[in-house]
Amino acid sequence: MEKPLVIGKATKPLCFRNMDIWKLPVEWQSNKNAWMTSKIMEEWLIAFNGRMKKQNRHVLLFLDNATCHPHIELSNVRLTWFPPNTTSLPQPMNQGAIRTVKMHYRKLLMQSLLANMNHITSVSGLAATMSVLDAVIWISQAVKKLLPETVTKCFERAGFSTGEVTAGNENNEIDQQDLQNYMNDAGFNNCNADDYIDIDKDVQTEPDTMDIDALVKNIGESWKGDKEKEEEENDIVLEQEKCRVKTYEDAVNCLKELQQFALNWNDADMLYKISQAKVIAESQAAKSVTCVQKTLASLMKQ
Repeated sequence: MEKPLVIGKATKPLCFRNMDIWKLPVEWQSNKNAWMTSKIMEEWLIAFNGRMKKQNRHVLLFLDNATCHPHIELSNVRLTWFPPNTTSLPQPMNQGAIRTVKMHYRKLLMQSLLANMNHITSVSGLAATMSVLDAVIWISQAVKKLLPETVTKCFERAGFSTGEVTAGNENNEIDQQDLQNYMNDAGFNNCNADDYIDIDKDVQTEPDTMDIDALVKNIGESWKGDKEKEEEENDIVLEQEKCRVKTYEDAVNCLKELQQFALNWNDADMLYKISQAKVIAESQAAKSVTCVQKTLASLMKQ
């Protein structure tokens, strides 16, 4: 599965400060407005074409006539365009795929809010418990929950039917009810999960027209705006500076405690995932052992 492309406002948000951005579970791009631009789209298409070429695959990619979609020729990806001013009906991603990803994302977000609510005394404090890093992880997890049969059904609804009815294995209704339950638990009893899922449907994500002057101005402002945005995000991640886990050895000890917690609560899924993290932490801790520290041989002699 392709990494989702996420566009933010800062080149490297402070919460990414010690990370190699290329190792994130998403592909990170940025500009001042967090918009999709023709430059970002063209770079993504060229990289995607390269990946398809290595896999010896040829792809037909349908695009609408958004100004950010460049008309370019590629070796392994053929771009095909919907007619101008086409409604969302013939566009497969608008037949449920995007909405499904948003539903899973908002469910993870609401779950996090509930988990931190009892320890926070203000809305700003609650907001500070979340970072851009959390958001990109939730986006990655939400995209992974998008089933192949869901995508196939979206193409069928848009008129790309092959004549065969795709068997359903979707739990969207259950997941949406879970989201509604989370919202009710958080005190949003008068809010509807449907409305919450689509809350950002009118948010602008690209320039309205190909205004060259505005485009040049936006690029120039984005260069000088990155530092300002990173400074703004500094306030959001201050709590993360207080992290008490300084070394991989500290991380191993914390994960041991979490393992015991999972055992006490008989949570097999949590135990499995924590154990995986513990193996990774132990692997890194083992690399940091030097001759100055205790060795296995010295311990065995005691």
